[in-house]
Parts: sequence; structure tokens; C-alpha cells
Amino acid sequence: MSRKLKGIAAARGVAIAPIVHFHATLDHIPTWRVAEDAVAGEKARLSVAIAGVTTSLLDLQRELAGSLGNQDVRIYDAQVAILHDQTFRRDVETEIEQRHVNLEVALQRVVARYEQVFAAMENPAMRERAADLRDIGRQLVGALMATEQQKYTANGRDYLFAADEFLPSDAGILDRAHIRGIVTAHGGKYSHGAILARSLGIPSVVGIEAVMLQSTTGAMAIVDGDAGIVILDPSPAELADYEQRWREQRAIDRRIAEVRFQPSVTPDGVSVQLLANVEGVRDLDSLEVDAIAGIGLVRTEFAFMERRQFPTENEQVAMYRRAMDGAGGKPVTFRTLDVGGDKPLGYFKMPEERNPVLGWRGIRLCLDWPDILYTQMRAILRASALGHARVLLPMISTRSEVVRCREVLDQLSADLKATGVPFDPQIELGVMVEVPVLVPVLSDVLPVADFVSVGTNDLVQYLLAVDRDNQRVAKMYDPFHPGVLRVLKQIADAAAVAGKSASICGEIAGDHWFTPILVGLGYRELSMAPVFVPRVKLMLRSFTVTECQDLATRAAAMQSTSAVRKLVQEEIQPRWVRQLAASEDGRR
Repeated sequence: MSRKLKGIAAARGVAIAPIVHFHATLDHIPTWRVAEDAVAGEKARLSVAIAGVTTSLLDLQRELAGSLGNQDVRIYDAQVAILHDQTFRRDVETEIEQRHVNLEVALQRVVARYEQVFAAMENPAMRERAADLRDIGRQLVGALMATEQQKYTANGRDYLFAADEFLPSDAGILDRAHIRGIVTAHGGKYSHGAILARSLGIPSVVGIEAVMLQSTTGAMAIVDGDAGIVILDPSPAELADYEQRWREQRAIDRRIAEVRFQPSVTPDGVSVQLLANVEGVRDLDSLEVDAIAGIGLVRTEFAFMERRQFPTENEQVAMYRRAMDGAGGKPVTFRTLDVGGDKPLGYFKMPEERNPVLGWRGIRLCLDWPDILYTQMRAILRASALGHARVLLPMISTRSEVVRCREVLDQLSADLKATGVPFDPQIELGVMVEVPVLVPVLSDVLPVADFVSVGTNDLVQYLLAVDRDNQRVAKMYDPFHPGVLRVLKQIADAAAVAGKSASICGEIAGDHWFTPILVGLGYRELSMAPVFVPRVKLMLRSFTVTECQDLATRAAAMQSTSAVRKLVQEEIQPRWVRQLAASEDGRR
């Protein structure tokens, strides 16, 4: 029976192969008491170990230079800098002098203390630098014990690397000819191991603590680096589906260079704006701005969740300006703070709720605590001076909520204008449609809003009364349900009548099988994780708008989800396959 484990998507792509467990820890660390007259000898051993590990790291850097980008190859410069940091060296030597322990033990103790310091840092990228320290400590102890690092191979067969974590030095002992994917129990999206996996093009999912317990070496598994999922012992149907996706990905990868900077248009010339969703300013570093029409969703809550107290107005301005800069003059949509439910703030005590997803969250929380809303809106206004910004309100259910937020935005705009603080006078205020009751009253709300963005993740789960994170009912969560399609059509029609733009910013926006249906329903803006933009752009080139409208009309009129999926399988998938095949014929 297959098992699906959810983690963090660290490097895009799909991999299918047997899983192989690797253990990087040293089995036994020698321990002895160092006499006073032997302290100098232990310090000399440290110098030799540092020199040896430095040579190894520089050799690895040269070996990988052709496979890594210039920025990523500097990861090893950072490790060398740690090795030669005088404070680090002095702390290790002090441990030897004062506690009279051997060097191996001194290294373990100092690295452990440093890890605690990094773990307490607010910045998640800095917290993940603790992995570099563990890596340095492991390499030094290995050099002292004359232990050669285990070669990560599977006897010449394709394999999935499974371990507690993937560290920078591990890249040098991978069998890169046969490794197909990486899955780890620990680590984050911005760890150096994850960065290296992306640069090496190895699909990777991290942060699945159960992977080492629930899987066995040699068992078949699937790593979905796009969705952050690992499937253990996949069923024949799951294998067939992912094998098809793998073949498609190869063809898509070959076409990305051809289309990624071209306009996103249908064959009959209708433009569909493809925008990017970002979780934080760090996502902007890898964003190809020329390939998108703007940033359709900045999830501002992640910047709040990374901290130990509410960010000040100036701190928020700096974050939002970074997003405006990263968008290169294109519009940026900032969703106001959407915490509560499954996204609590550690420093803000939330009430105990029986069903927090339906409780005090999103705009409800912000209107009850107006200082939070005022500060954030003022910061967004100040950042908007760098370009065109849009403010998106989550969890809206009534017109009065939008009116109150509009009054706040207008008042803050007037205050900034009076004090000579620059901002975008054309800033827009939009509503996120995710609460089902908003749909029948949308025509009442749109006169006080500038645009609509549909949050399909929550909207679908509320419409279907299905918690998609509950394994007992998750299989019932299906946005291809005809009822969902009819609701999406209602929203698009209401926006069109009011002359307001309507976009999709949930997961289905990045699902290329959904693209023709969404276009047929009337949507001309789709906002998604950047990794999905090339697929959606390719799919747009497969159907005219008239064909999309026909597909959407028939899908919405069907009486079952299975009928809609059959339509996708019989009419959308073959056109997609022909699109990829035609591009391959053209290349030949």
C-alpha cells in the first residue's frame, strides 16, 4: 500500500527509483583526558585537520565548478571561511585547555554551542547555516580519525538518496551518474544542501522526519520536488502517472529555453497574464522577472512568522521595497497578514479554537487588532512609491469588511500625502474570494474593490467540506468537481460585469491540466509558484480561446468529477502530448 509523506519542496522535478538510506554520522568518537603537557599537541592536530579539510573543500569546489553557478559554488568559500575563523578556532582550543578533552570531543561541544546560537536566530536562512557548522565538524572529526567519507552509491544502479540531511560536502561523494532524487528528514528550502540540489538539477524534498523510519532501503519511491511530496511503495497507477510526468518534464525542459521569455498567449493571440506567488523576499533571488507579468501574491505572513516579535513599520517597508525592486517595475500584490488557522505566530497568543481554520484568522484578526492592519497598510503604501502595488484582503465574507479596509487605506494615503511621503496614488485594493458566502454577494462587494483574486485552496475545501490535510477525506478534495467549476464561473462573470479583473492564485493556477478550463471560464490572470510558469505557458499555446470556452462549458455542465477528469484525459492531455511532440519534430 502506498504512503504519501509531505515535506518541503527544495528542488523541482520528479524522480522515480529505489530509495537507499545513508548514515553520515561517525559510529564512535574517541574520548580521553588530555594532560597539561599534551594540550599543545592537540592544538597542532587541529591545524593539520583544518589544512586537510581546506584542501578537500577546494578540490570539491573545483570539481563542481562546471556544474554549479558562480553564486552557488561560493558555498564552499563560506565553509572554508568557517574553518579559518579565528573565533571558532579559539573556542575549540579553549575547550581543550580548560576541560582537558581531546580535540574530537572539543569540536563536538563547540559545534553544538554554535548550533544553539543559530537555532535562536530570527532569519530562517541564518538558522539553516547551522548545517554548515555540522558539516565542518563532521569533516574535521573524520579527518582526525582518518575516516574516509562513505561513498553514496547503489552499486551502479539508479537510486534516491535518503538521509537525515544533505550537507555541502555530500555533493562530492554522490554518484551523480545514478542519483535521481534526494529526500531528507531535516533541512530547509534555503539550506546550502537544498541550494546545491537545485543547482545540480536533482529533485529534492526535505523536512520529512518520517522518511527514515517508514521507508526501507531498496523500496521503490517517488520524489515530487514540485509539490514537496514523497510517495513510498507507489501503486501501479501512481507509477504510471509519474512516469508520464517524468517524460513530459524532459520535453518541457527542452522547450523552456524557447518559450520562457516569450509572451503568454493562446494560438489566436489572446494574452493571459502569468504571475508569480512568493512566500518571502528570498524567493525573489531566483525569480526570472522577464518570464512573468508581475507578482500576483506576496504571502506577507511568512515574514511575520520568521520573527520573534511583530516587525516594525520600517522593517516592513524594507521587506516590501525588496519585493517591489525584485519585480522590476511590474505590479506586486501584497496579501495582508493571514495568520491563524494553520499559521500561528509564536509571539502572538491566539485563543484556543475548536476549528481554527474557520475561526479568528485573516482580515477578522486584523480588523479586531487595527494597529496590525494600520502598520502593514502604511508600510505597503510607503513601499509602493517604487512601482505599482496592490493590497489583497484575505478571508473576506462581507461588504462591510472591505469598506472598513478601504477607509483605512484612504486615511493613510491622505496622511502620507499631507506629510509629503511618496506612495503610489493608483494603489489598488482587492478581495480574496475563498469564503463561499462571498460568491453570491460579490456584486455588492465589487463596487468598493478594485480587483478579485480567487484563493482556490481554501475555497475548494470549504465548498466540498473536505480538509485536504486529513488523510481520511483528502481523496475527496478535487477542484475538478463540477460544482467548483460553476462557482469559479460565477466569480469570473461577476467580475466581468463590474469591469474588474479576476485572477486565480491557488494551486490550480499552476496545474496545466486546468489551464484551458480556467481560460474558458473567463480568467485572464493566473498566479502560481514560478516553477509552474513554463508548463502553463506551453499549455496556453495548445488551445484557442473558443476551444477553451467549449471545454469549460462542457466540464461545468457535467454531473461528476470523474466525467470532468475523463474530459481532461481525452481532450486536453492528447493536445498537450502533440504540442510537445511537435516541438521535438521541429528540433529534429
